[in-house]
Amino acid sequence: MLPAVQLVVDGRLIQGIEQPRILAGSVIVPLDDMRFVAQRVWYRAEDRSITIQRGDRQIVLFVGSRDAWINGNPGTVRLPPLRIAGQLYVPLAVCGQALGGRVDYQGAGRTVAVTLPPLALTRFTPPPLPFAVPTPLPSATAPAPASTPTPAPSPMASARNDAAPRPEPRRTPLPVTPSWP
Repeated sequence: MLPAVQLVVDGRLIQGIEQPRILAGSVIVPLDDMRFVAQRVWYRAEDRSITIQRGDRQIVLFVGSRDAWINGNPGTVRLPPLRIAGQLYVPLAVCGQALGGRVDYQGAGRTVAVTLPPLALTRFTPPPLPFAVPTPLPSATAPAPASTPTPAPSPMASARNDAAPRPEPRRTPLPVTPSWP
């Protein structure tokens, strides 16, 4: 049996189904526990590849092979991903560093700590302005309204320096049917 270690990610103790292990001087982690380190983790059976992604960083490993793709560049890993008792394990140090984190091993407490940088916020794009909903043409059976009221200009419209007027919100009441008896 391989010696077990505790995994701490950003100060939180991670307790998965299987514990991380030490093999040949490297800490290997079950693939399922990499979800605590990365945003996306998936395995493709066709080519036996494991892709681990966090933000704009990514590492692709191949089960049983030392070949890897680290952030789009080819490379090699000292210990390849392997299957132990039906469970896939990946080397934690290589994956953590490829994702921009720092991996520290404290031998006294048999603890491996992963410190990850905060994810960069993506630029917020506000939703588009609401568009004007066309009104249906009056039908031949329904009488046409005598006069159409002209909406009063919004007090905020004069404060804006927009060249094109913005449509006013629709103020038609919607019928509401309660869902309870």
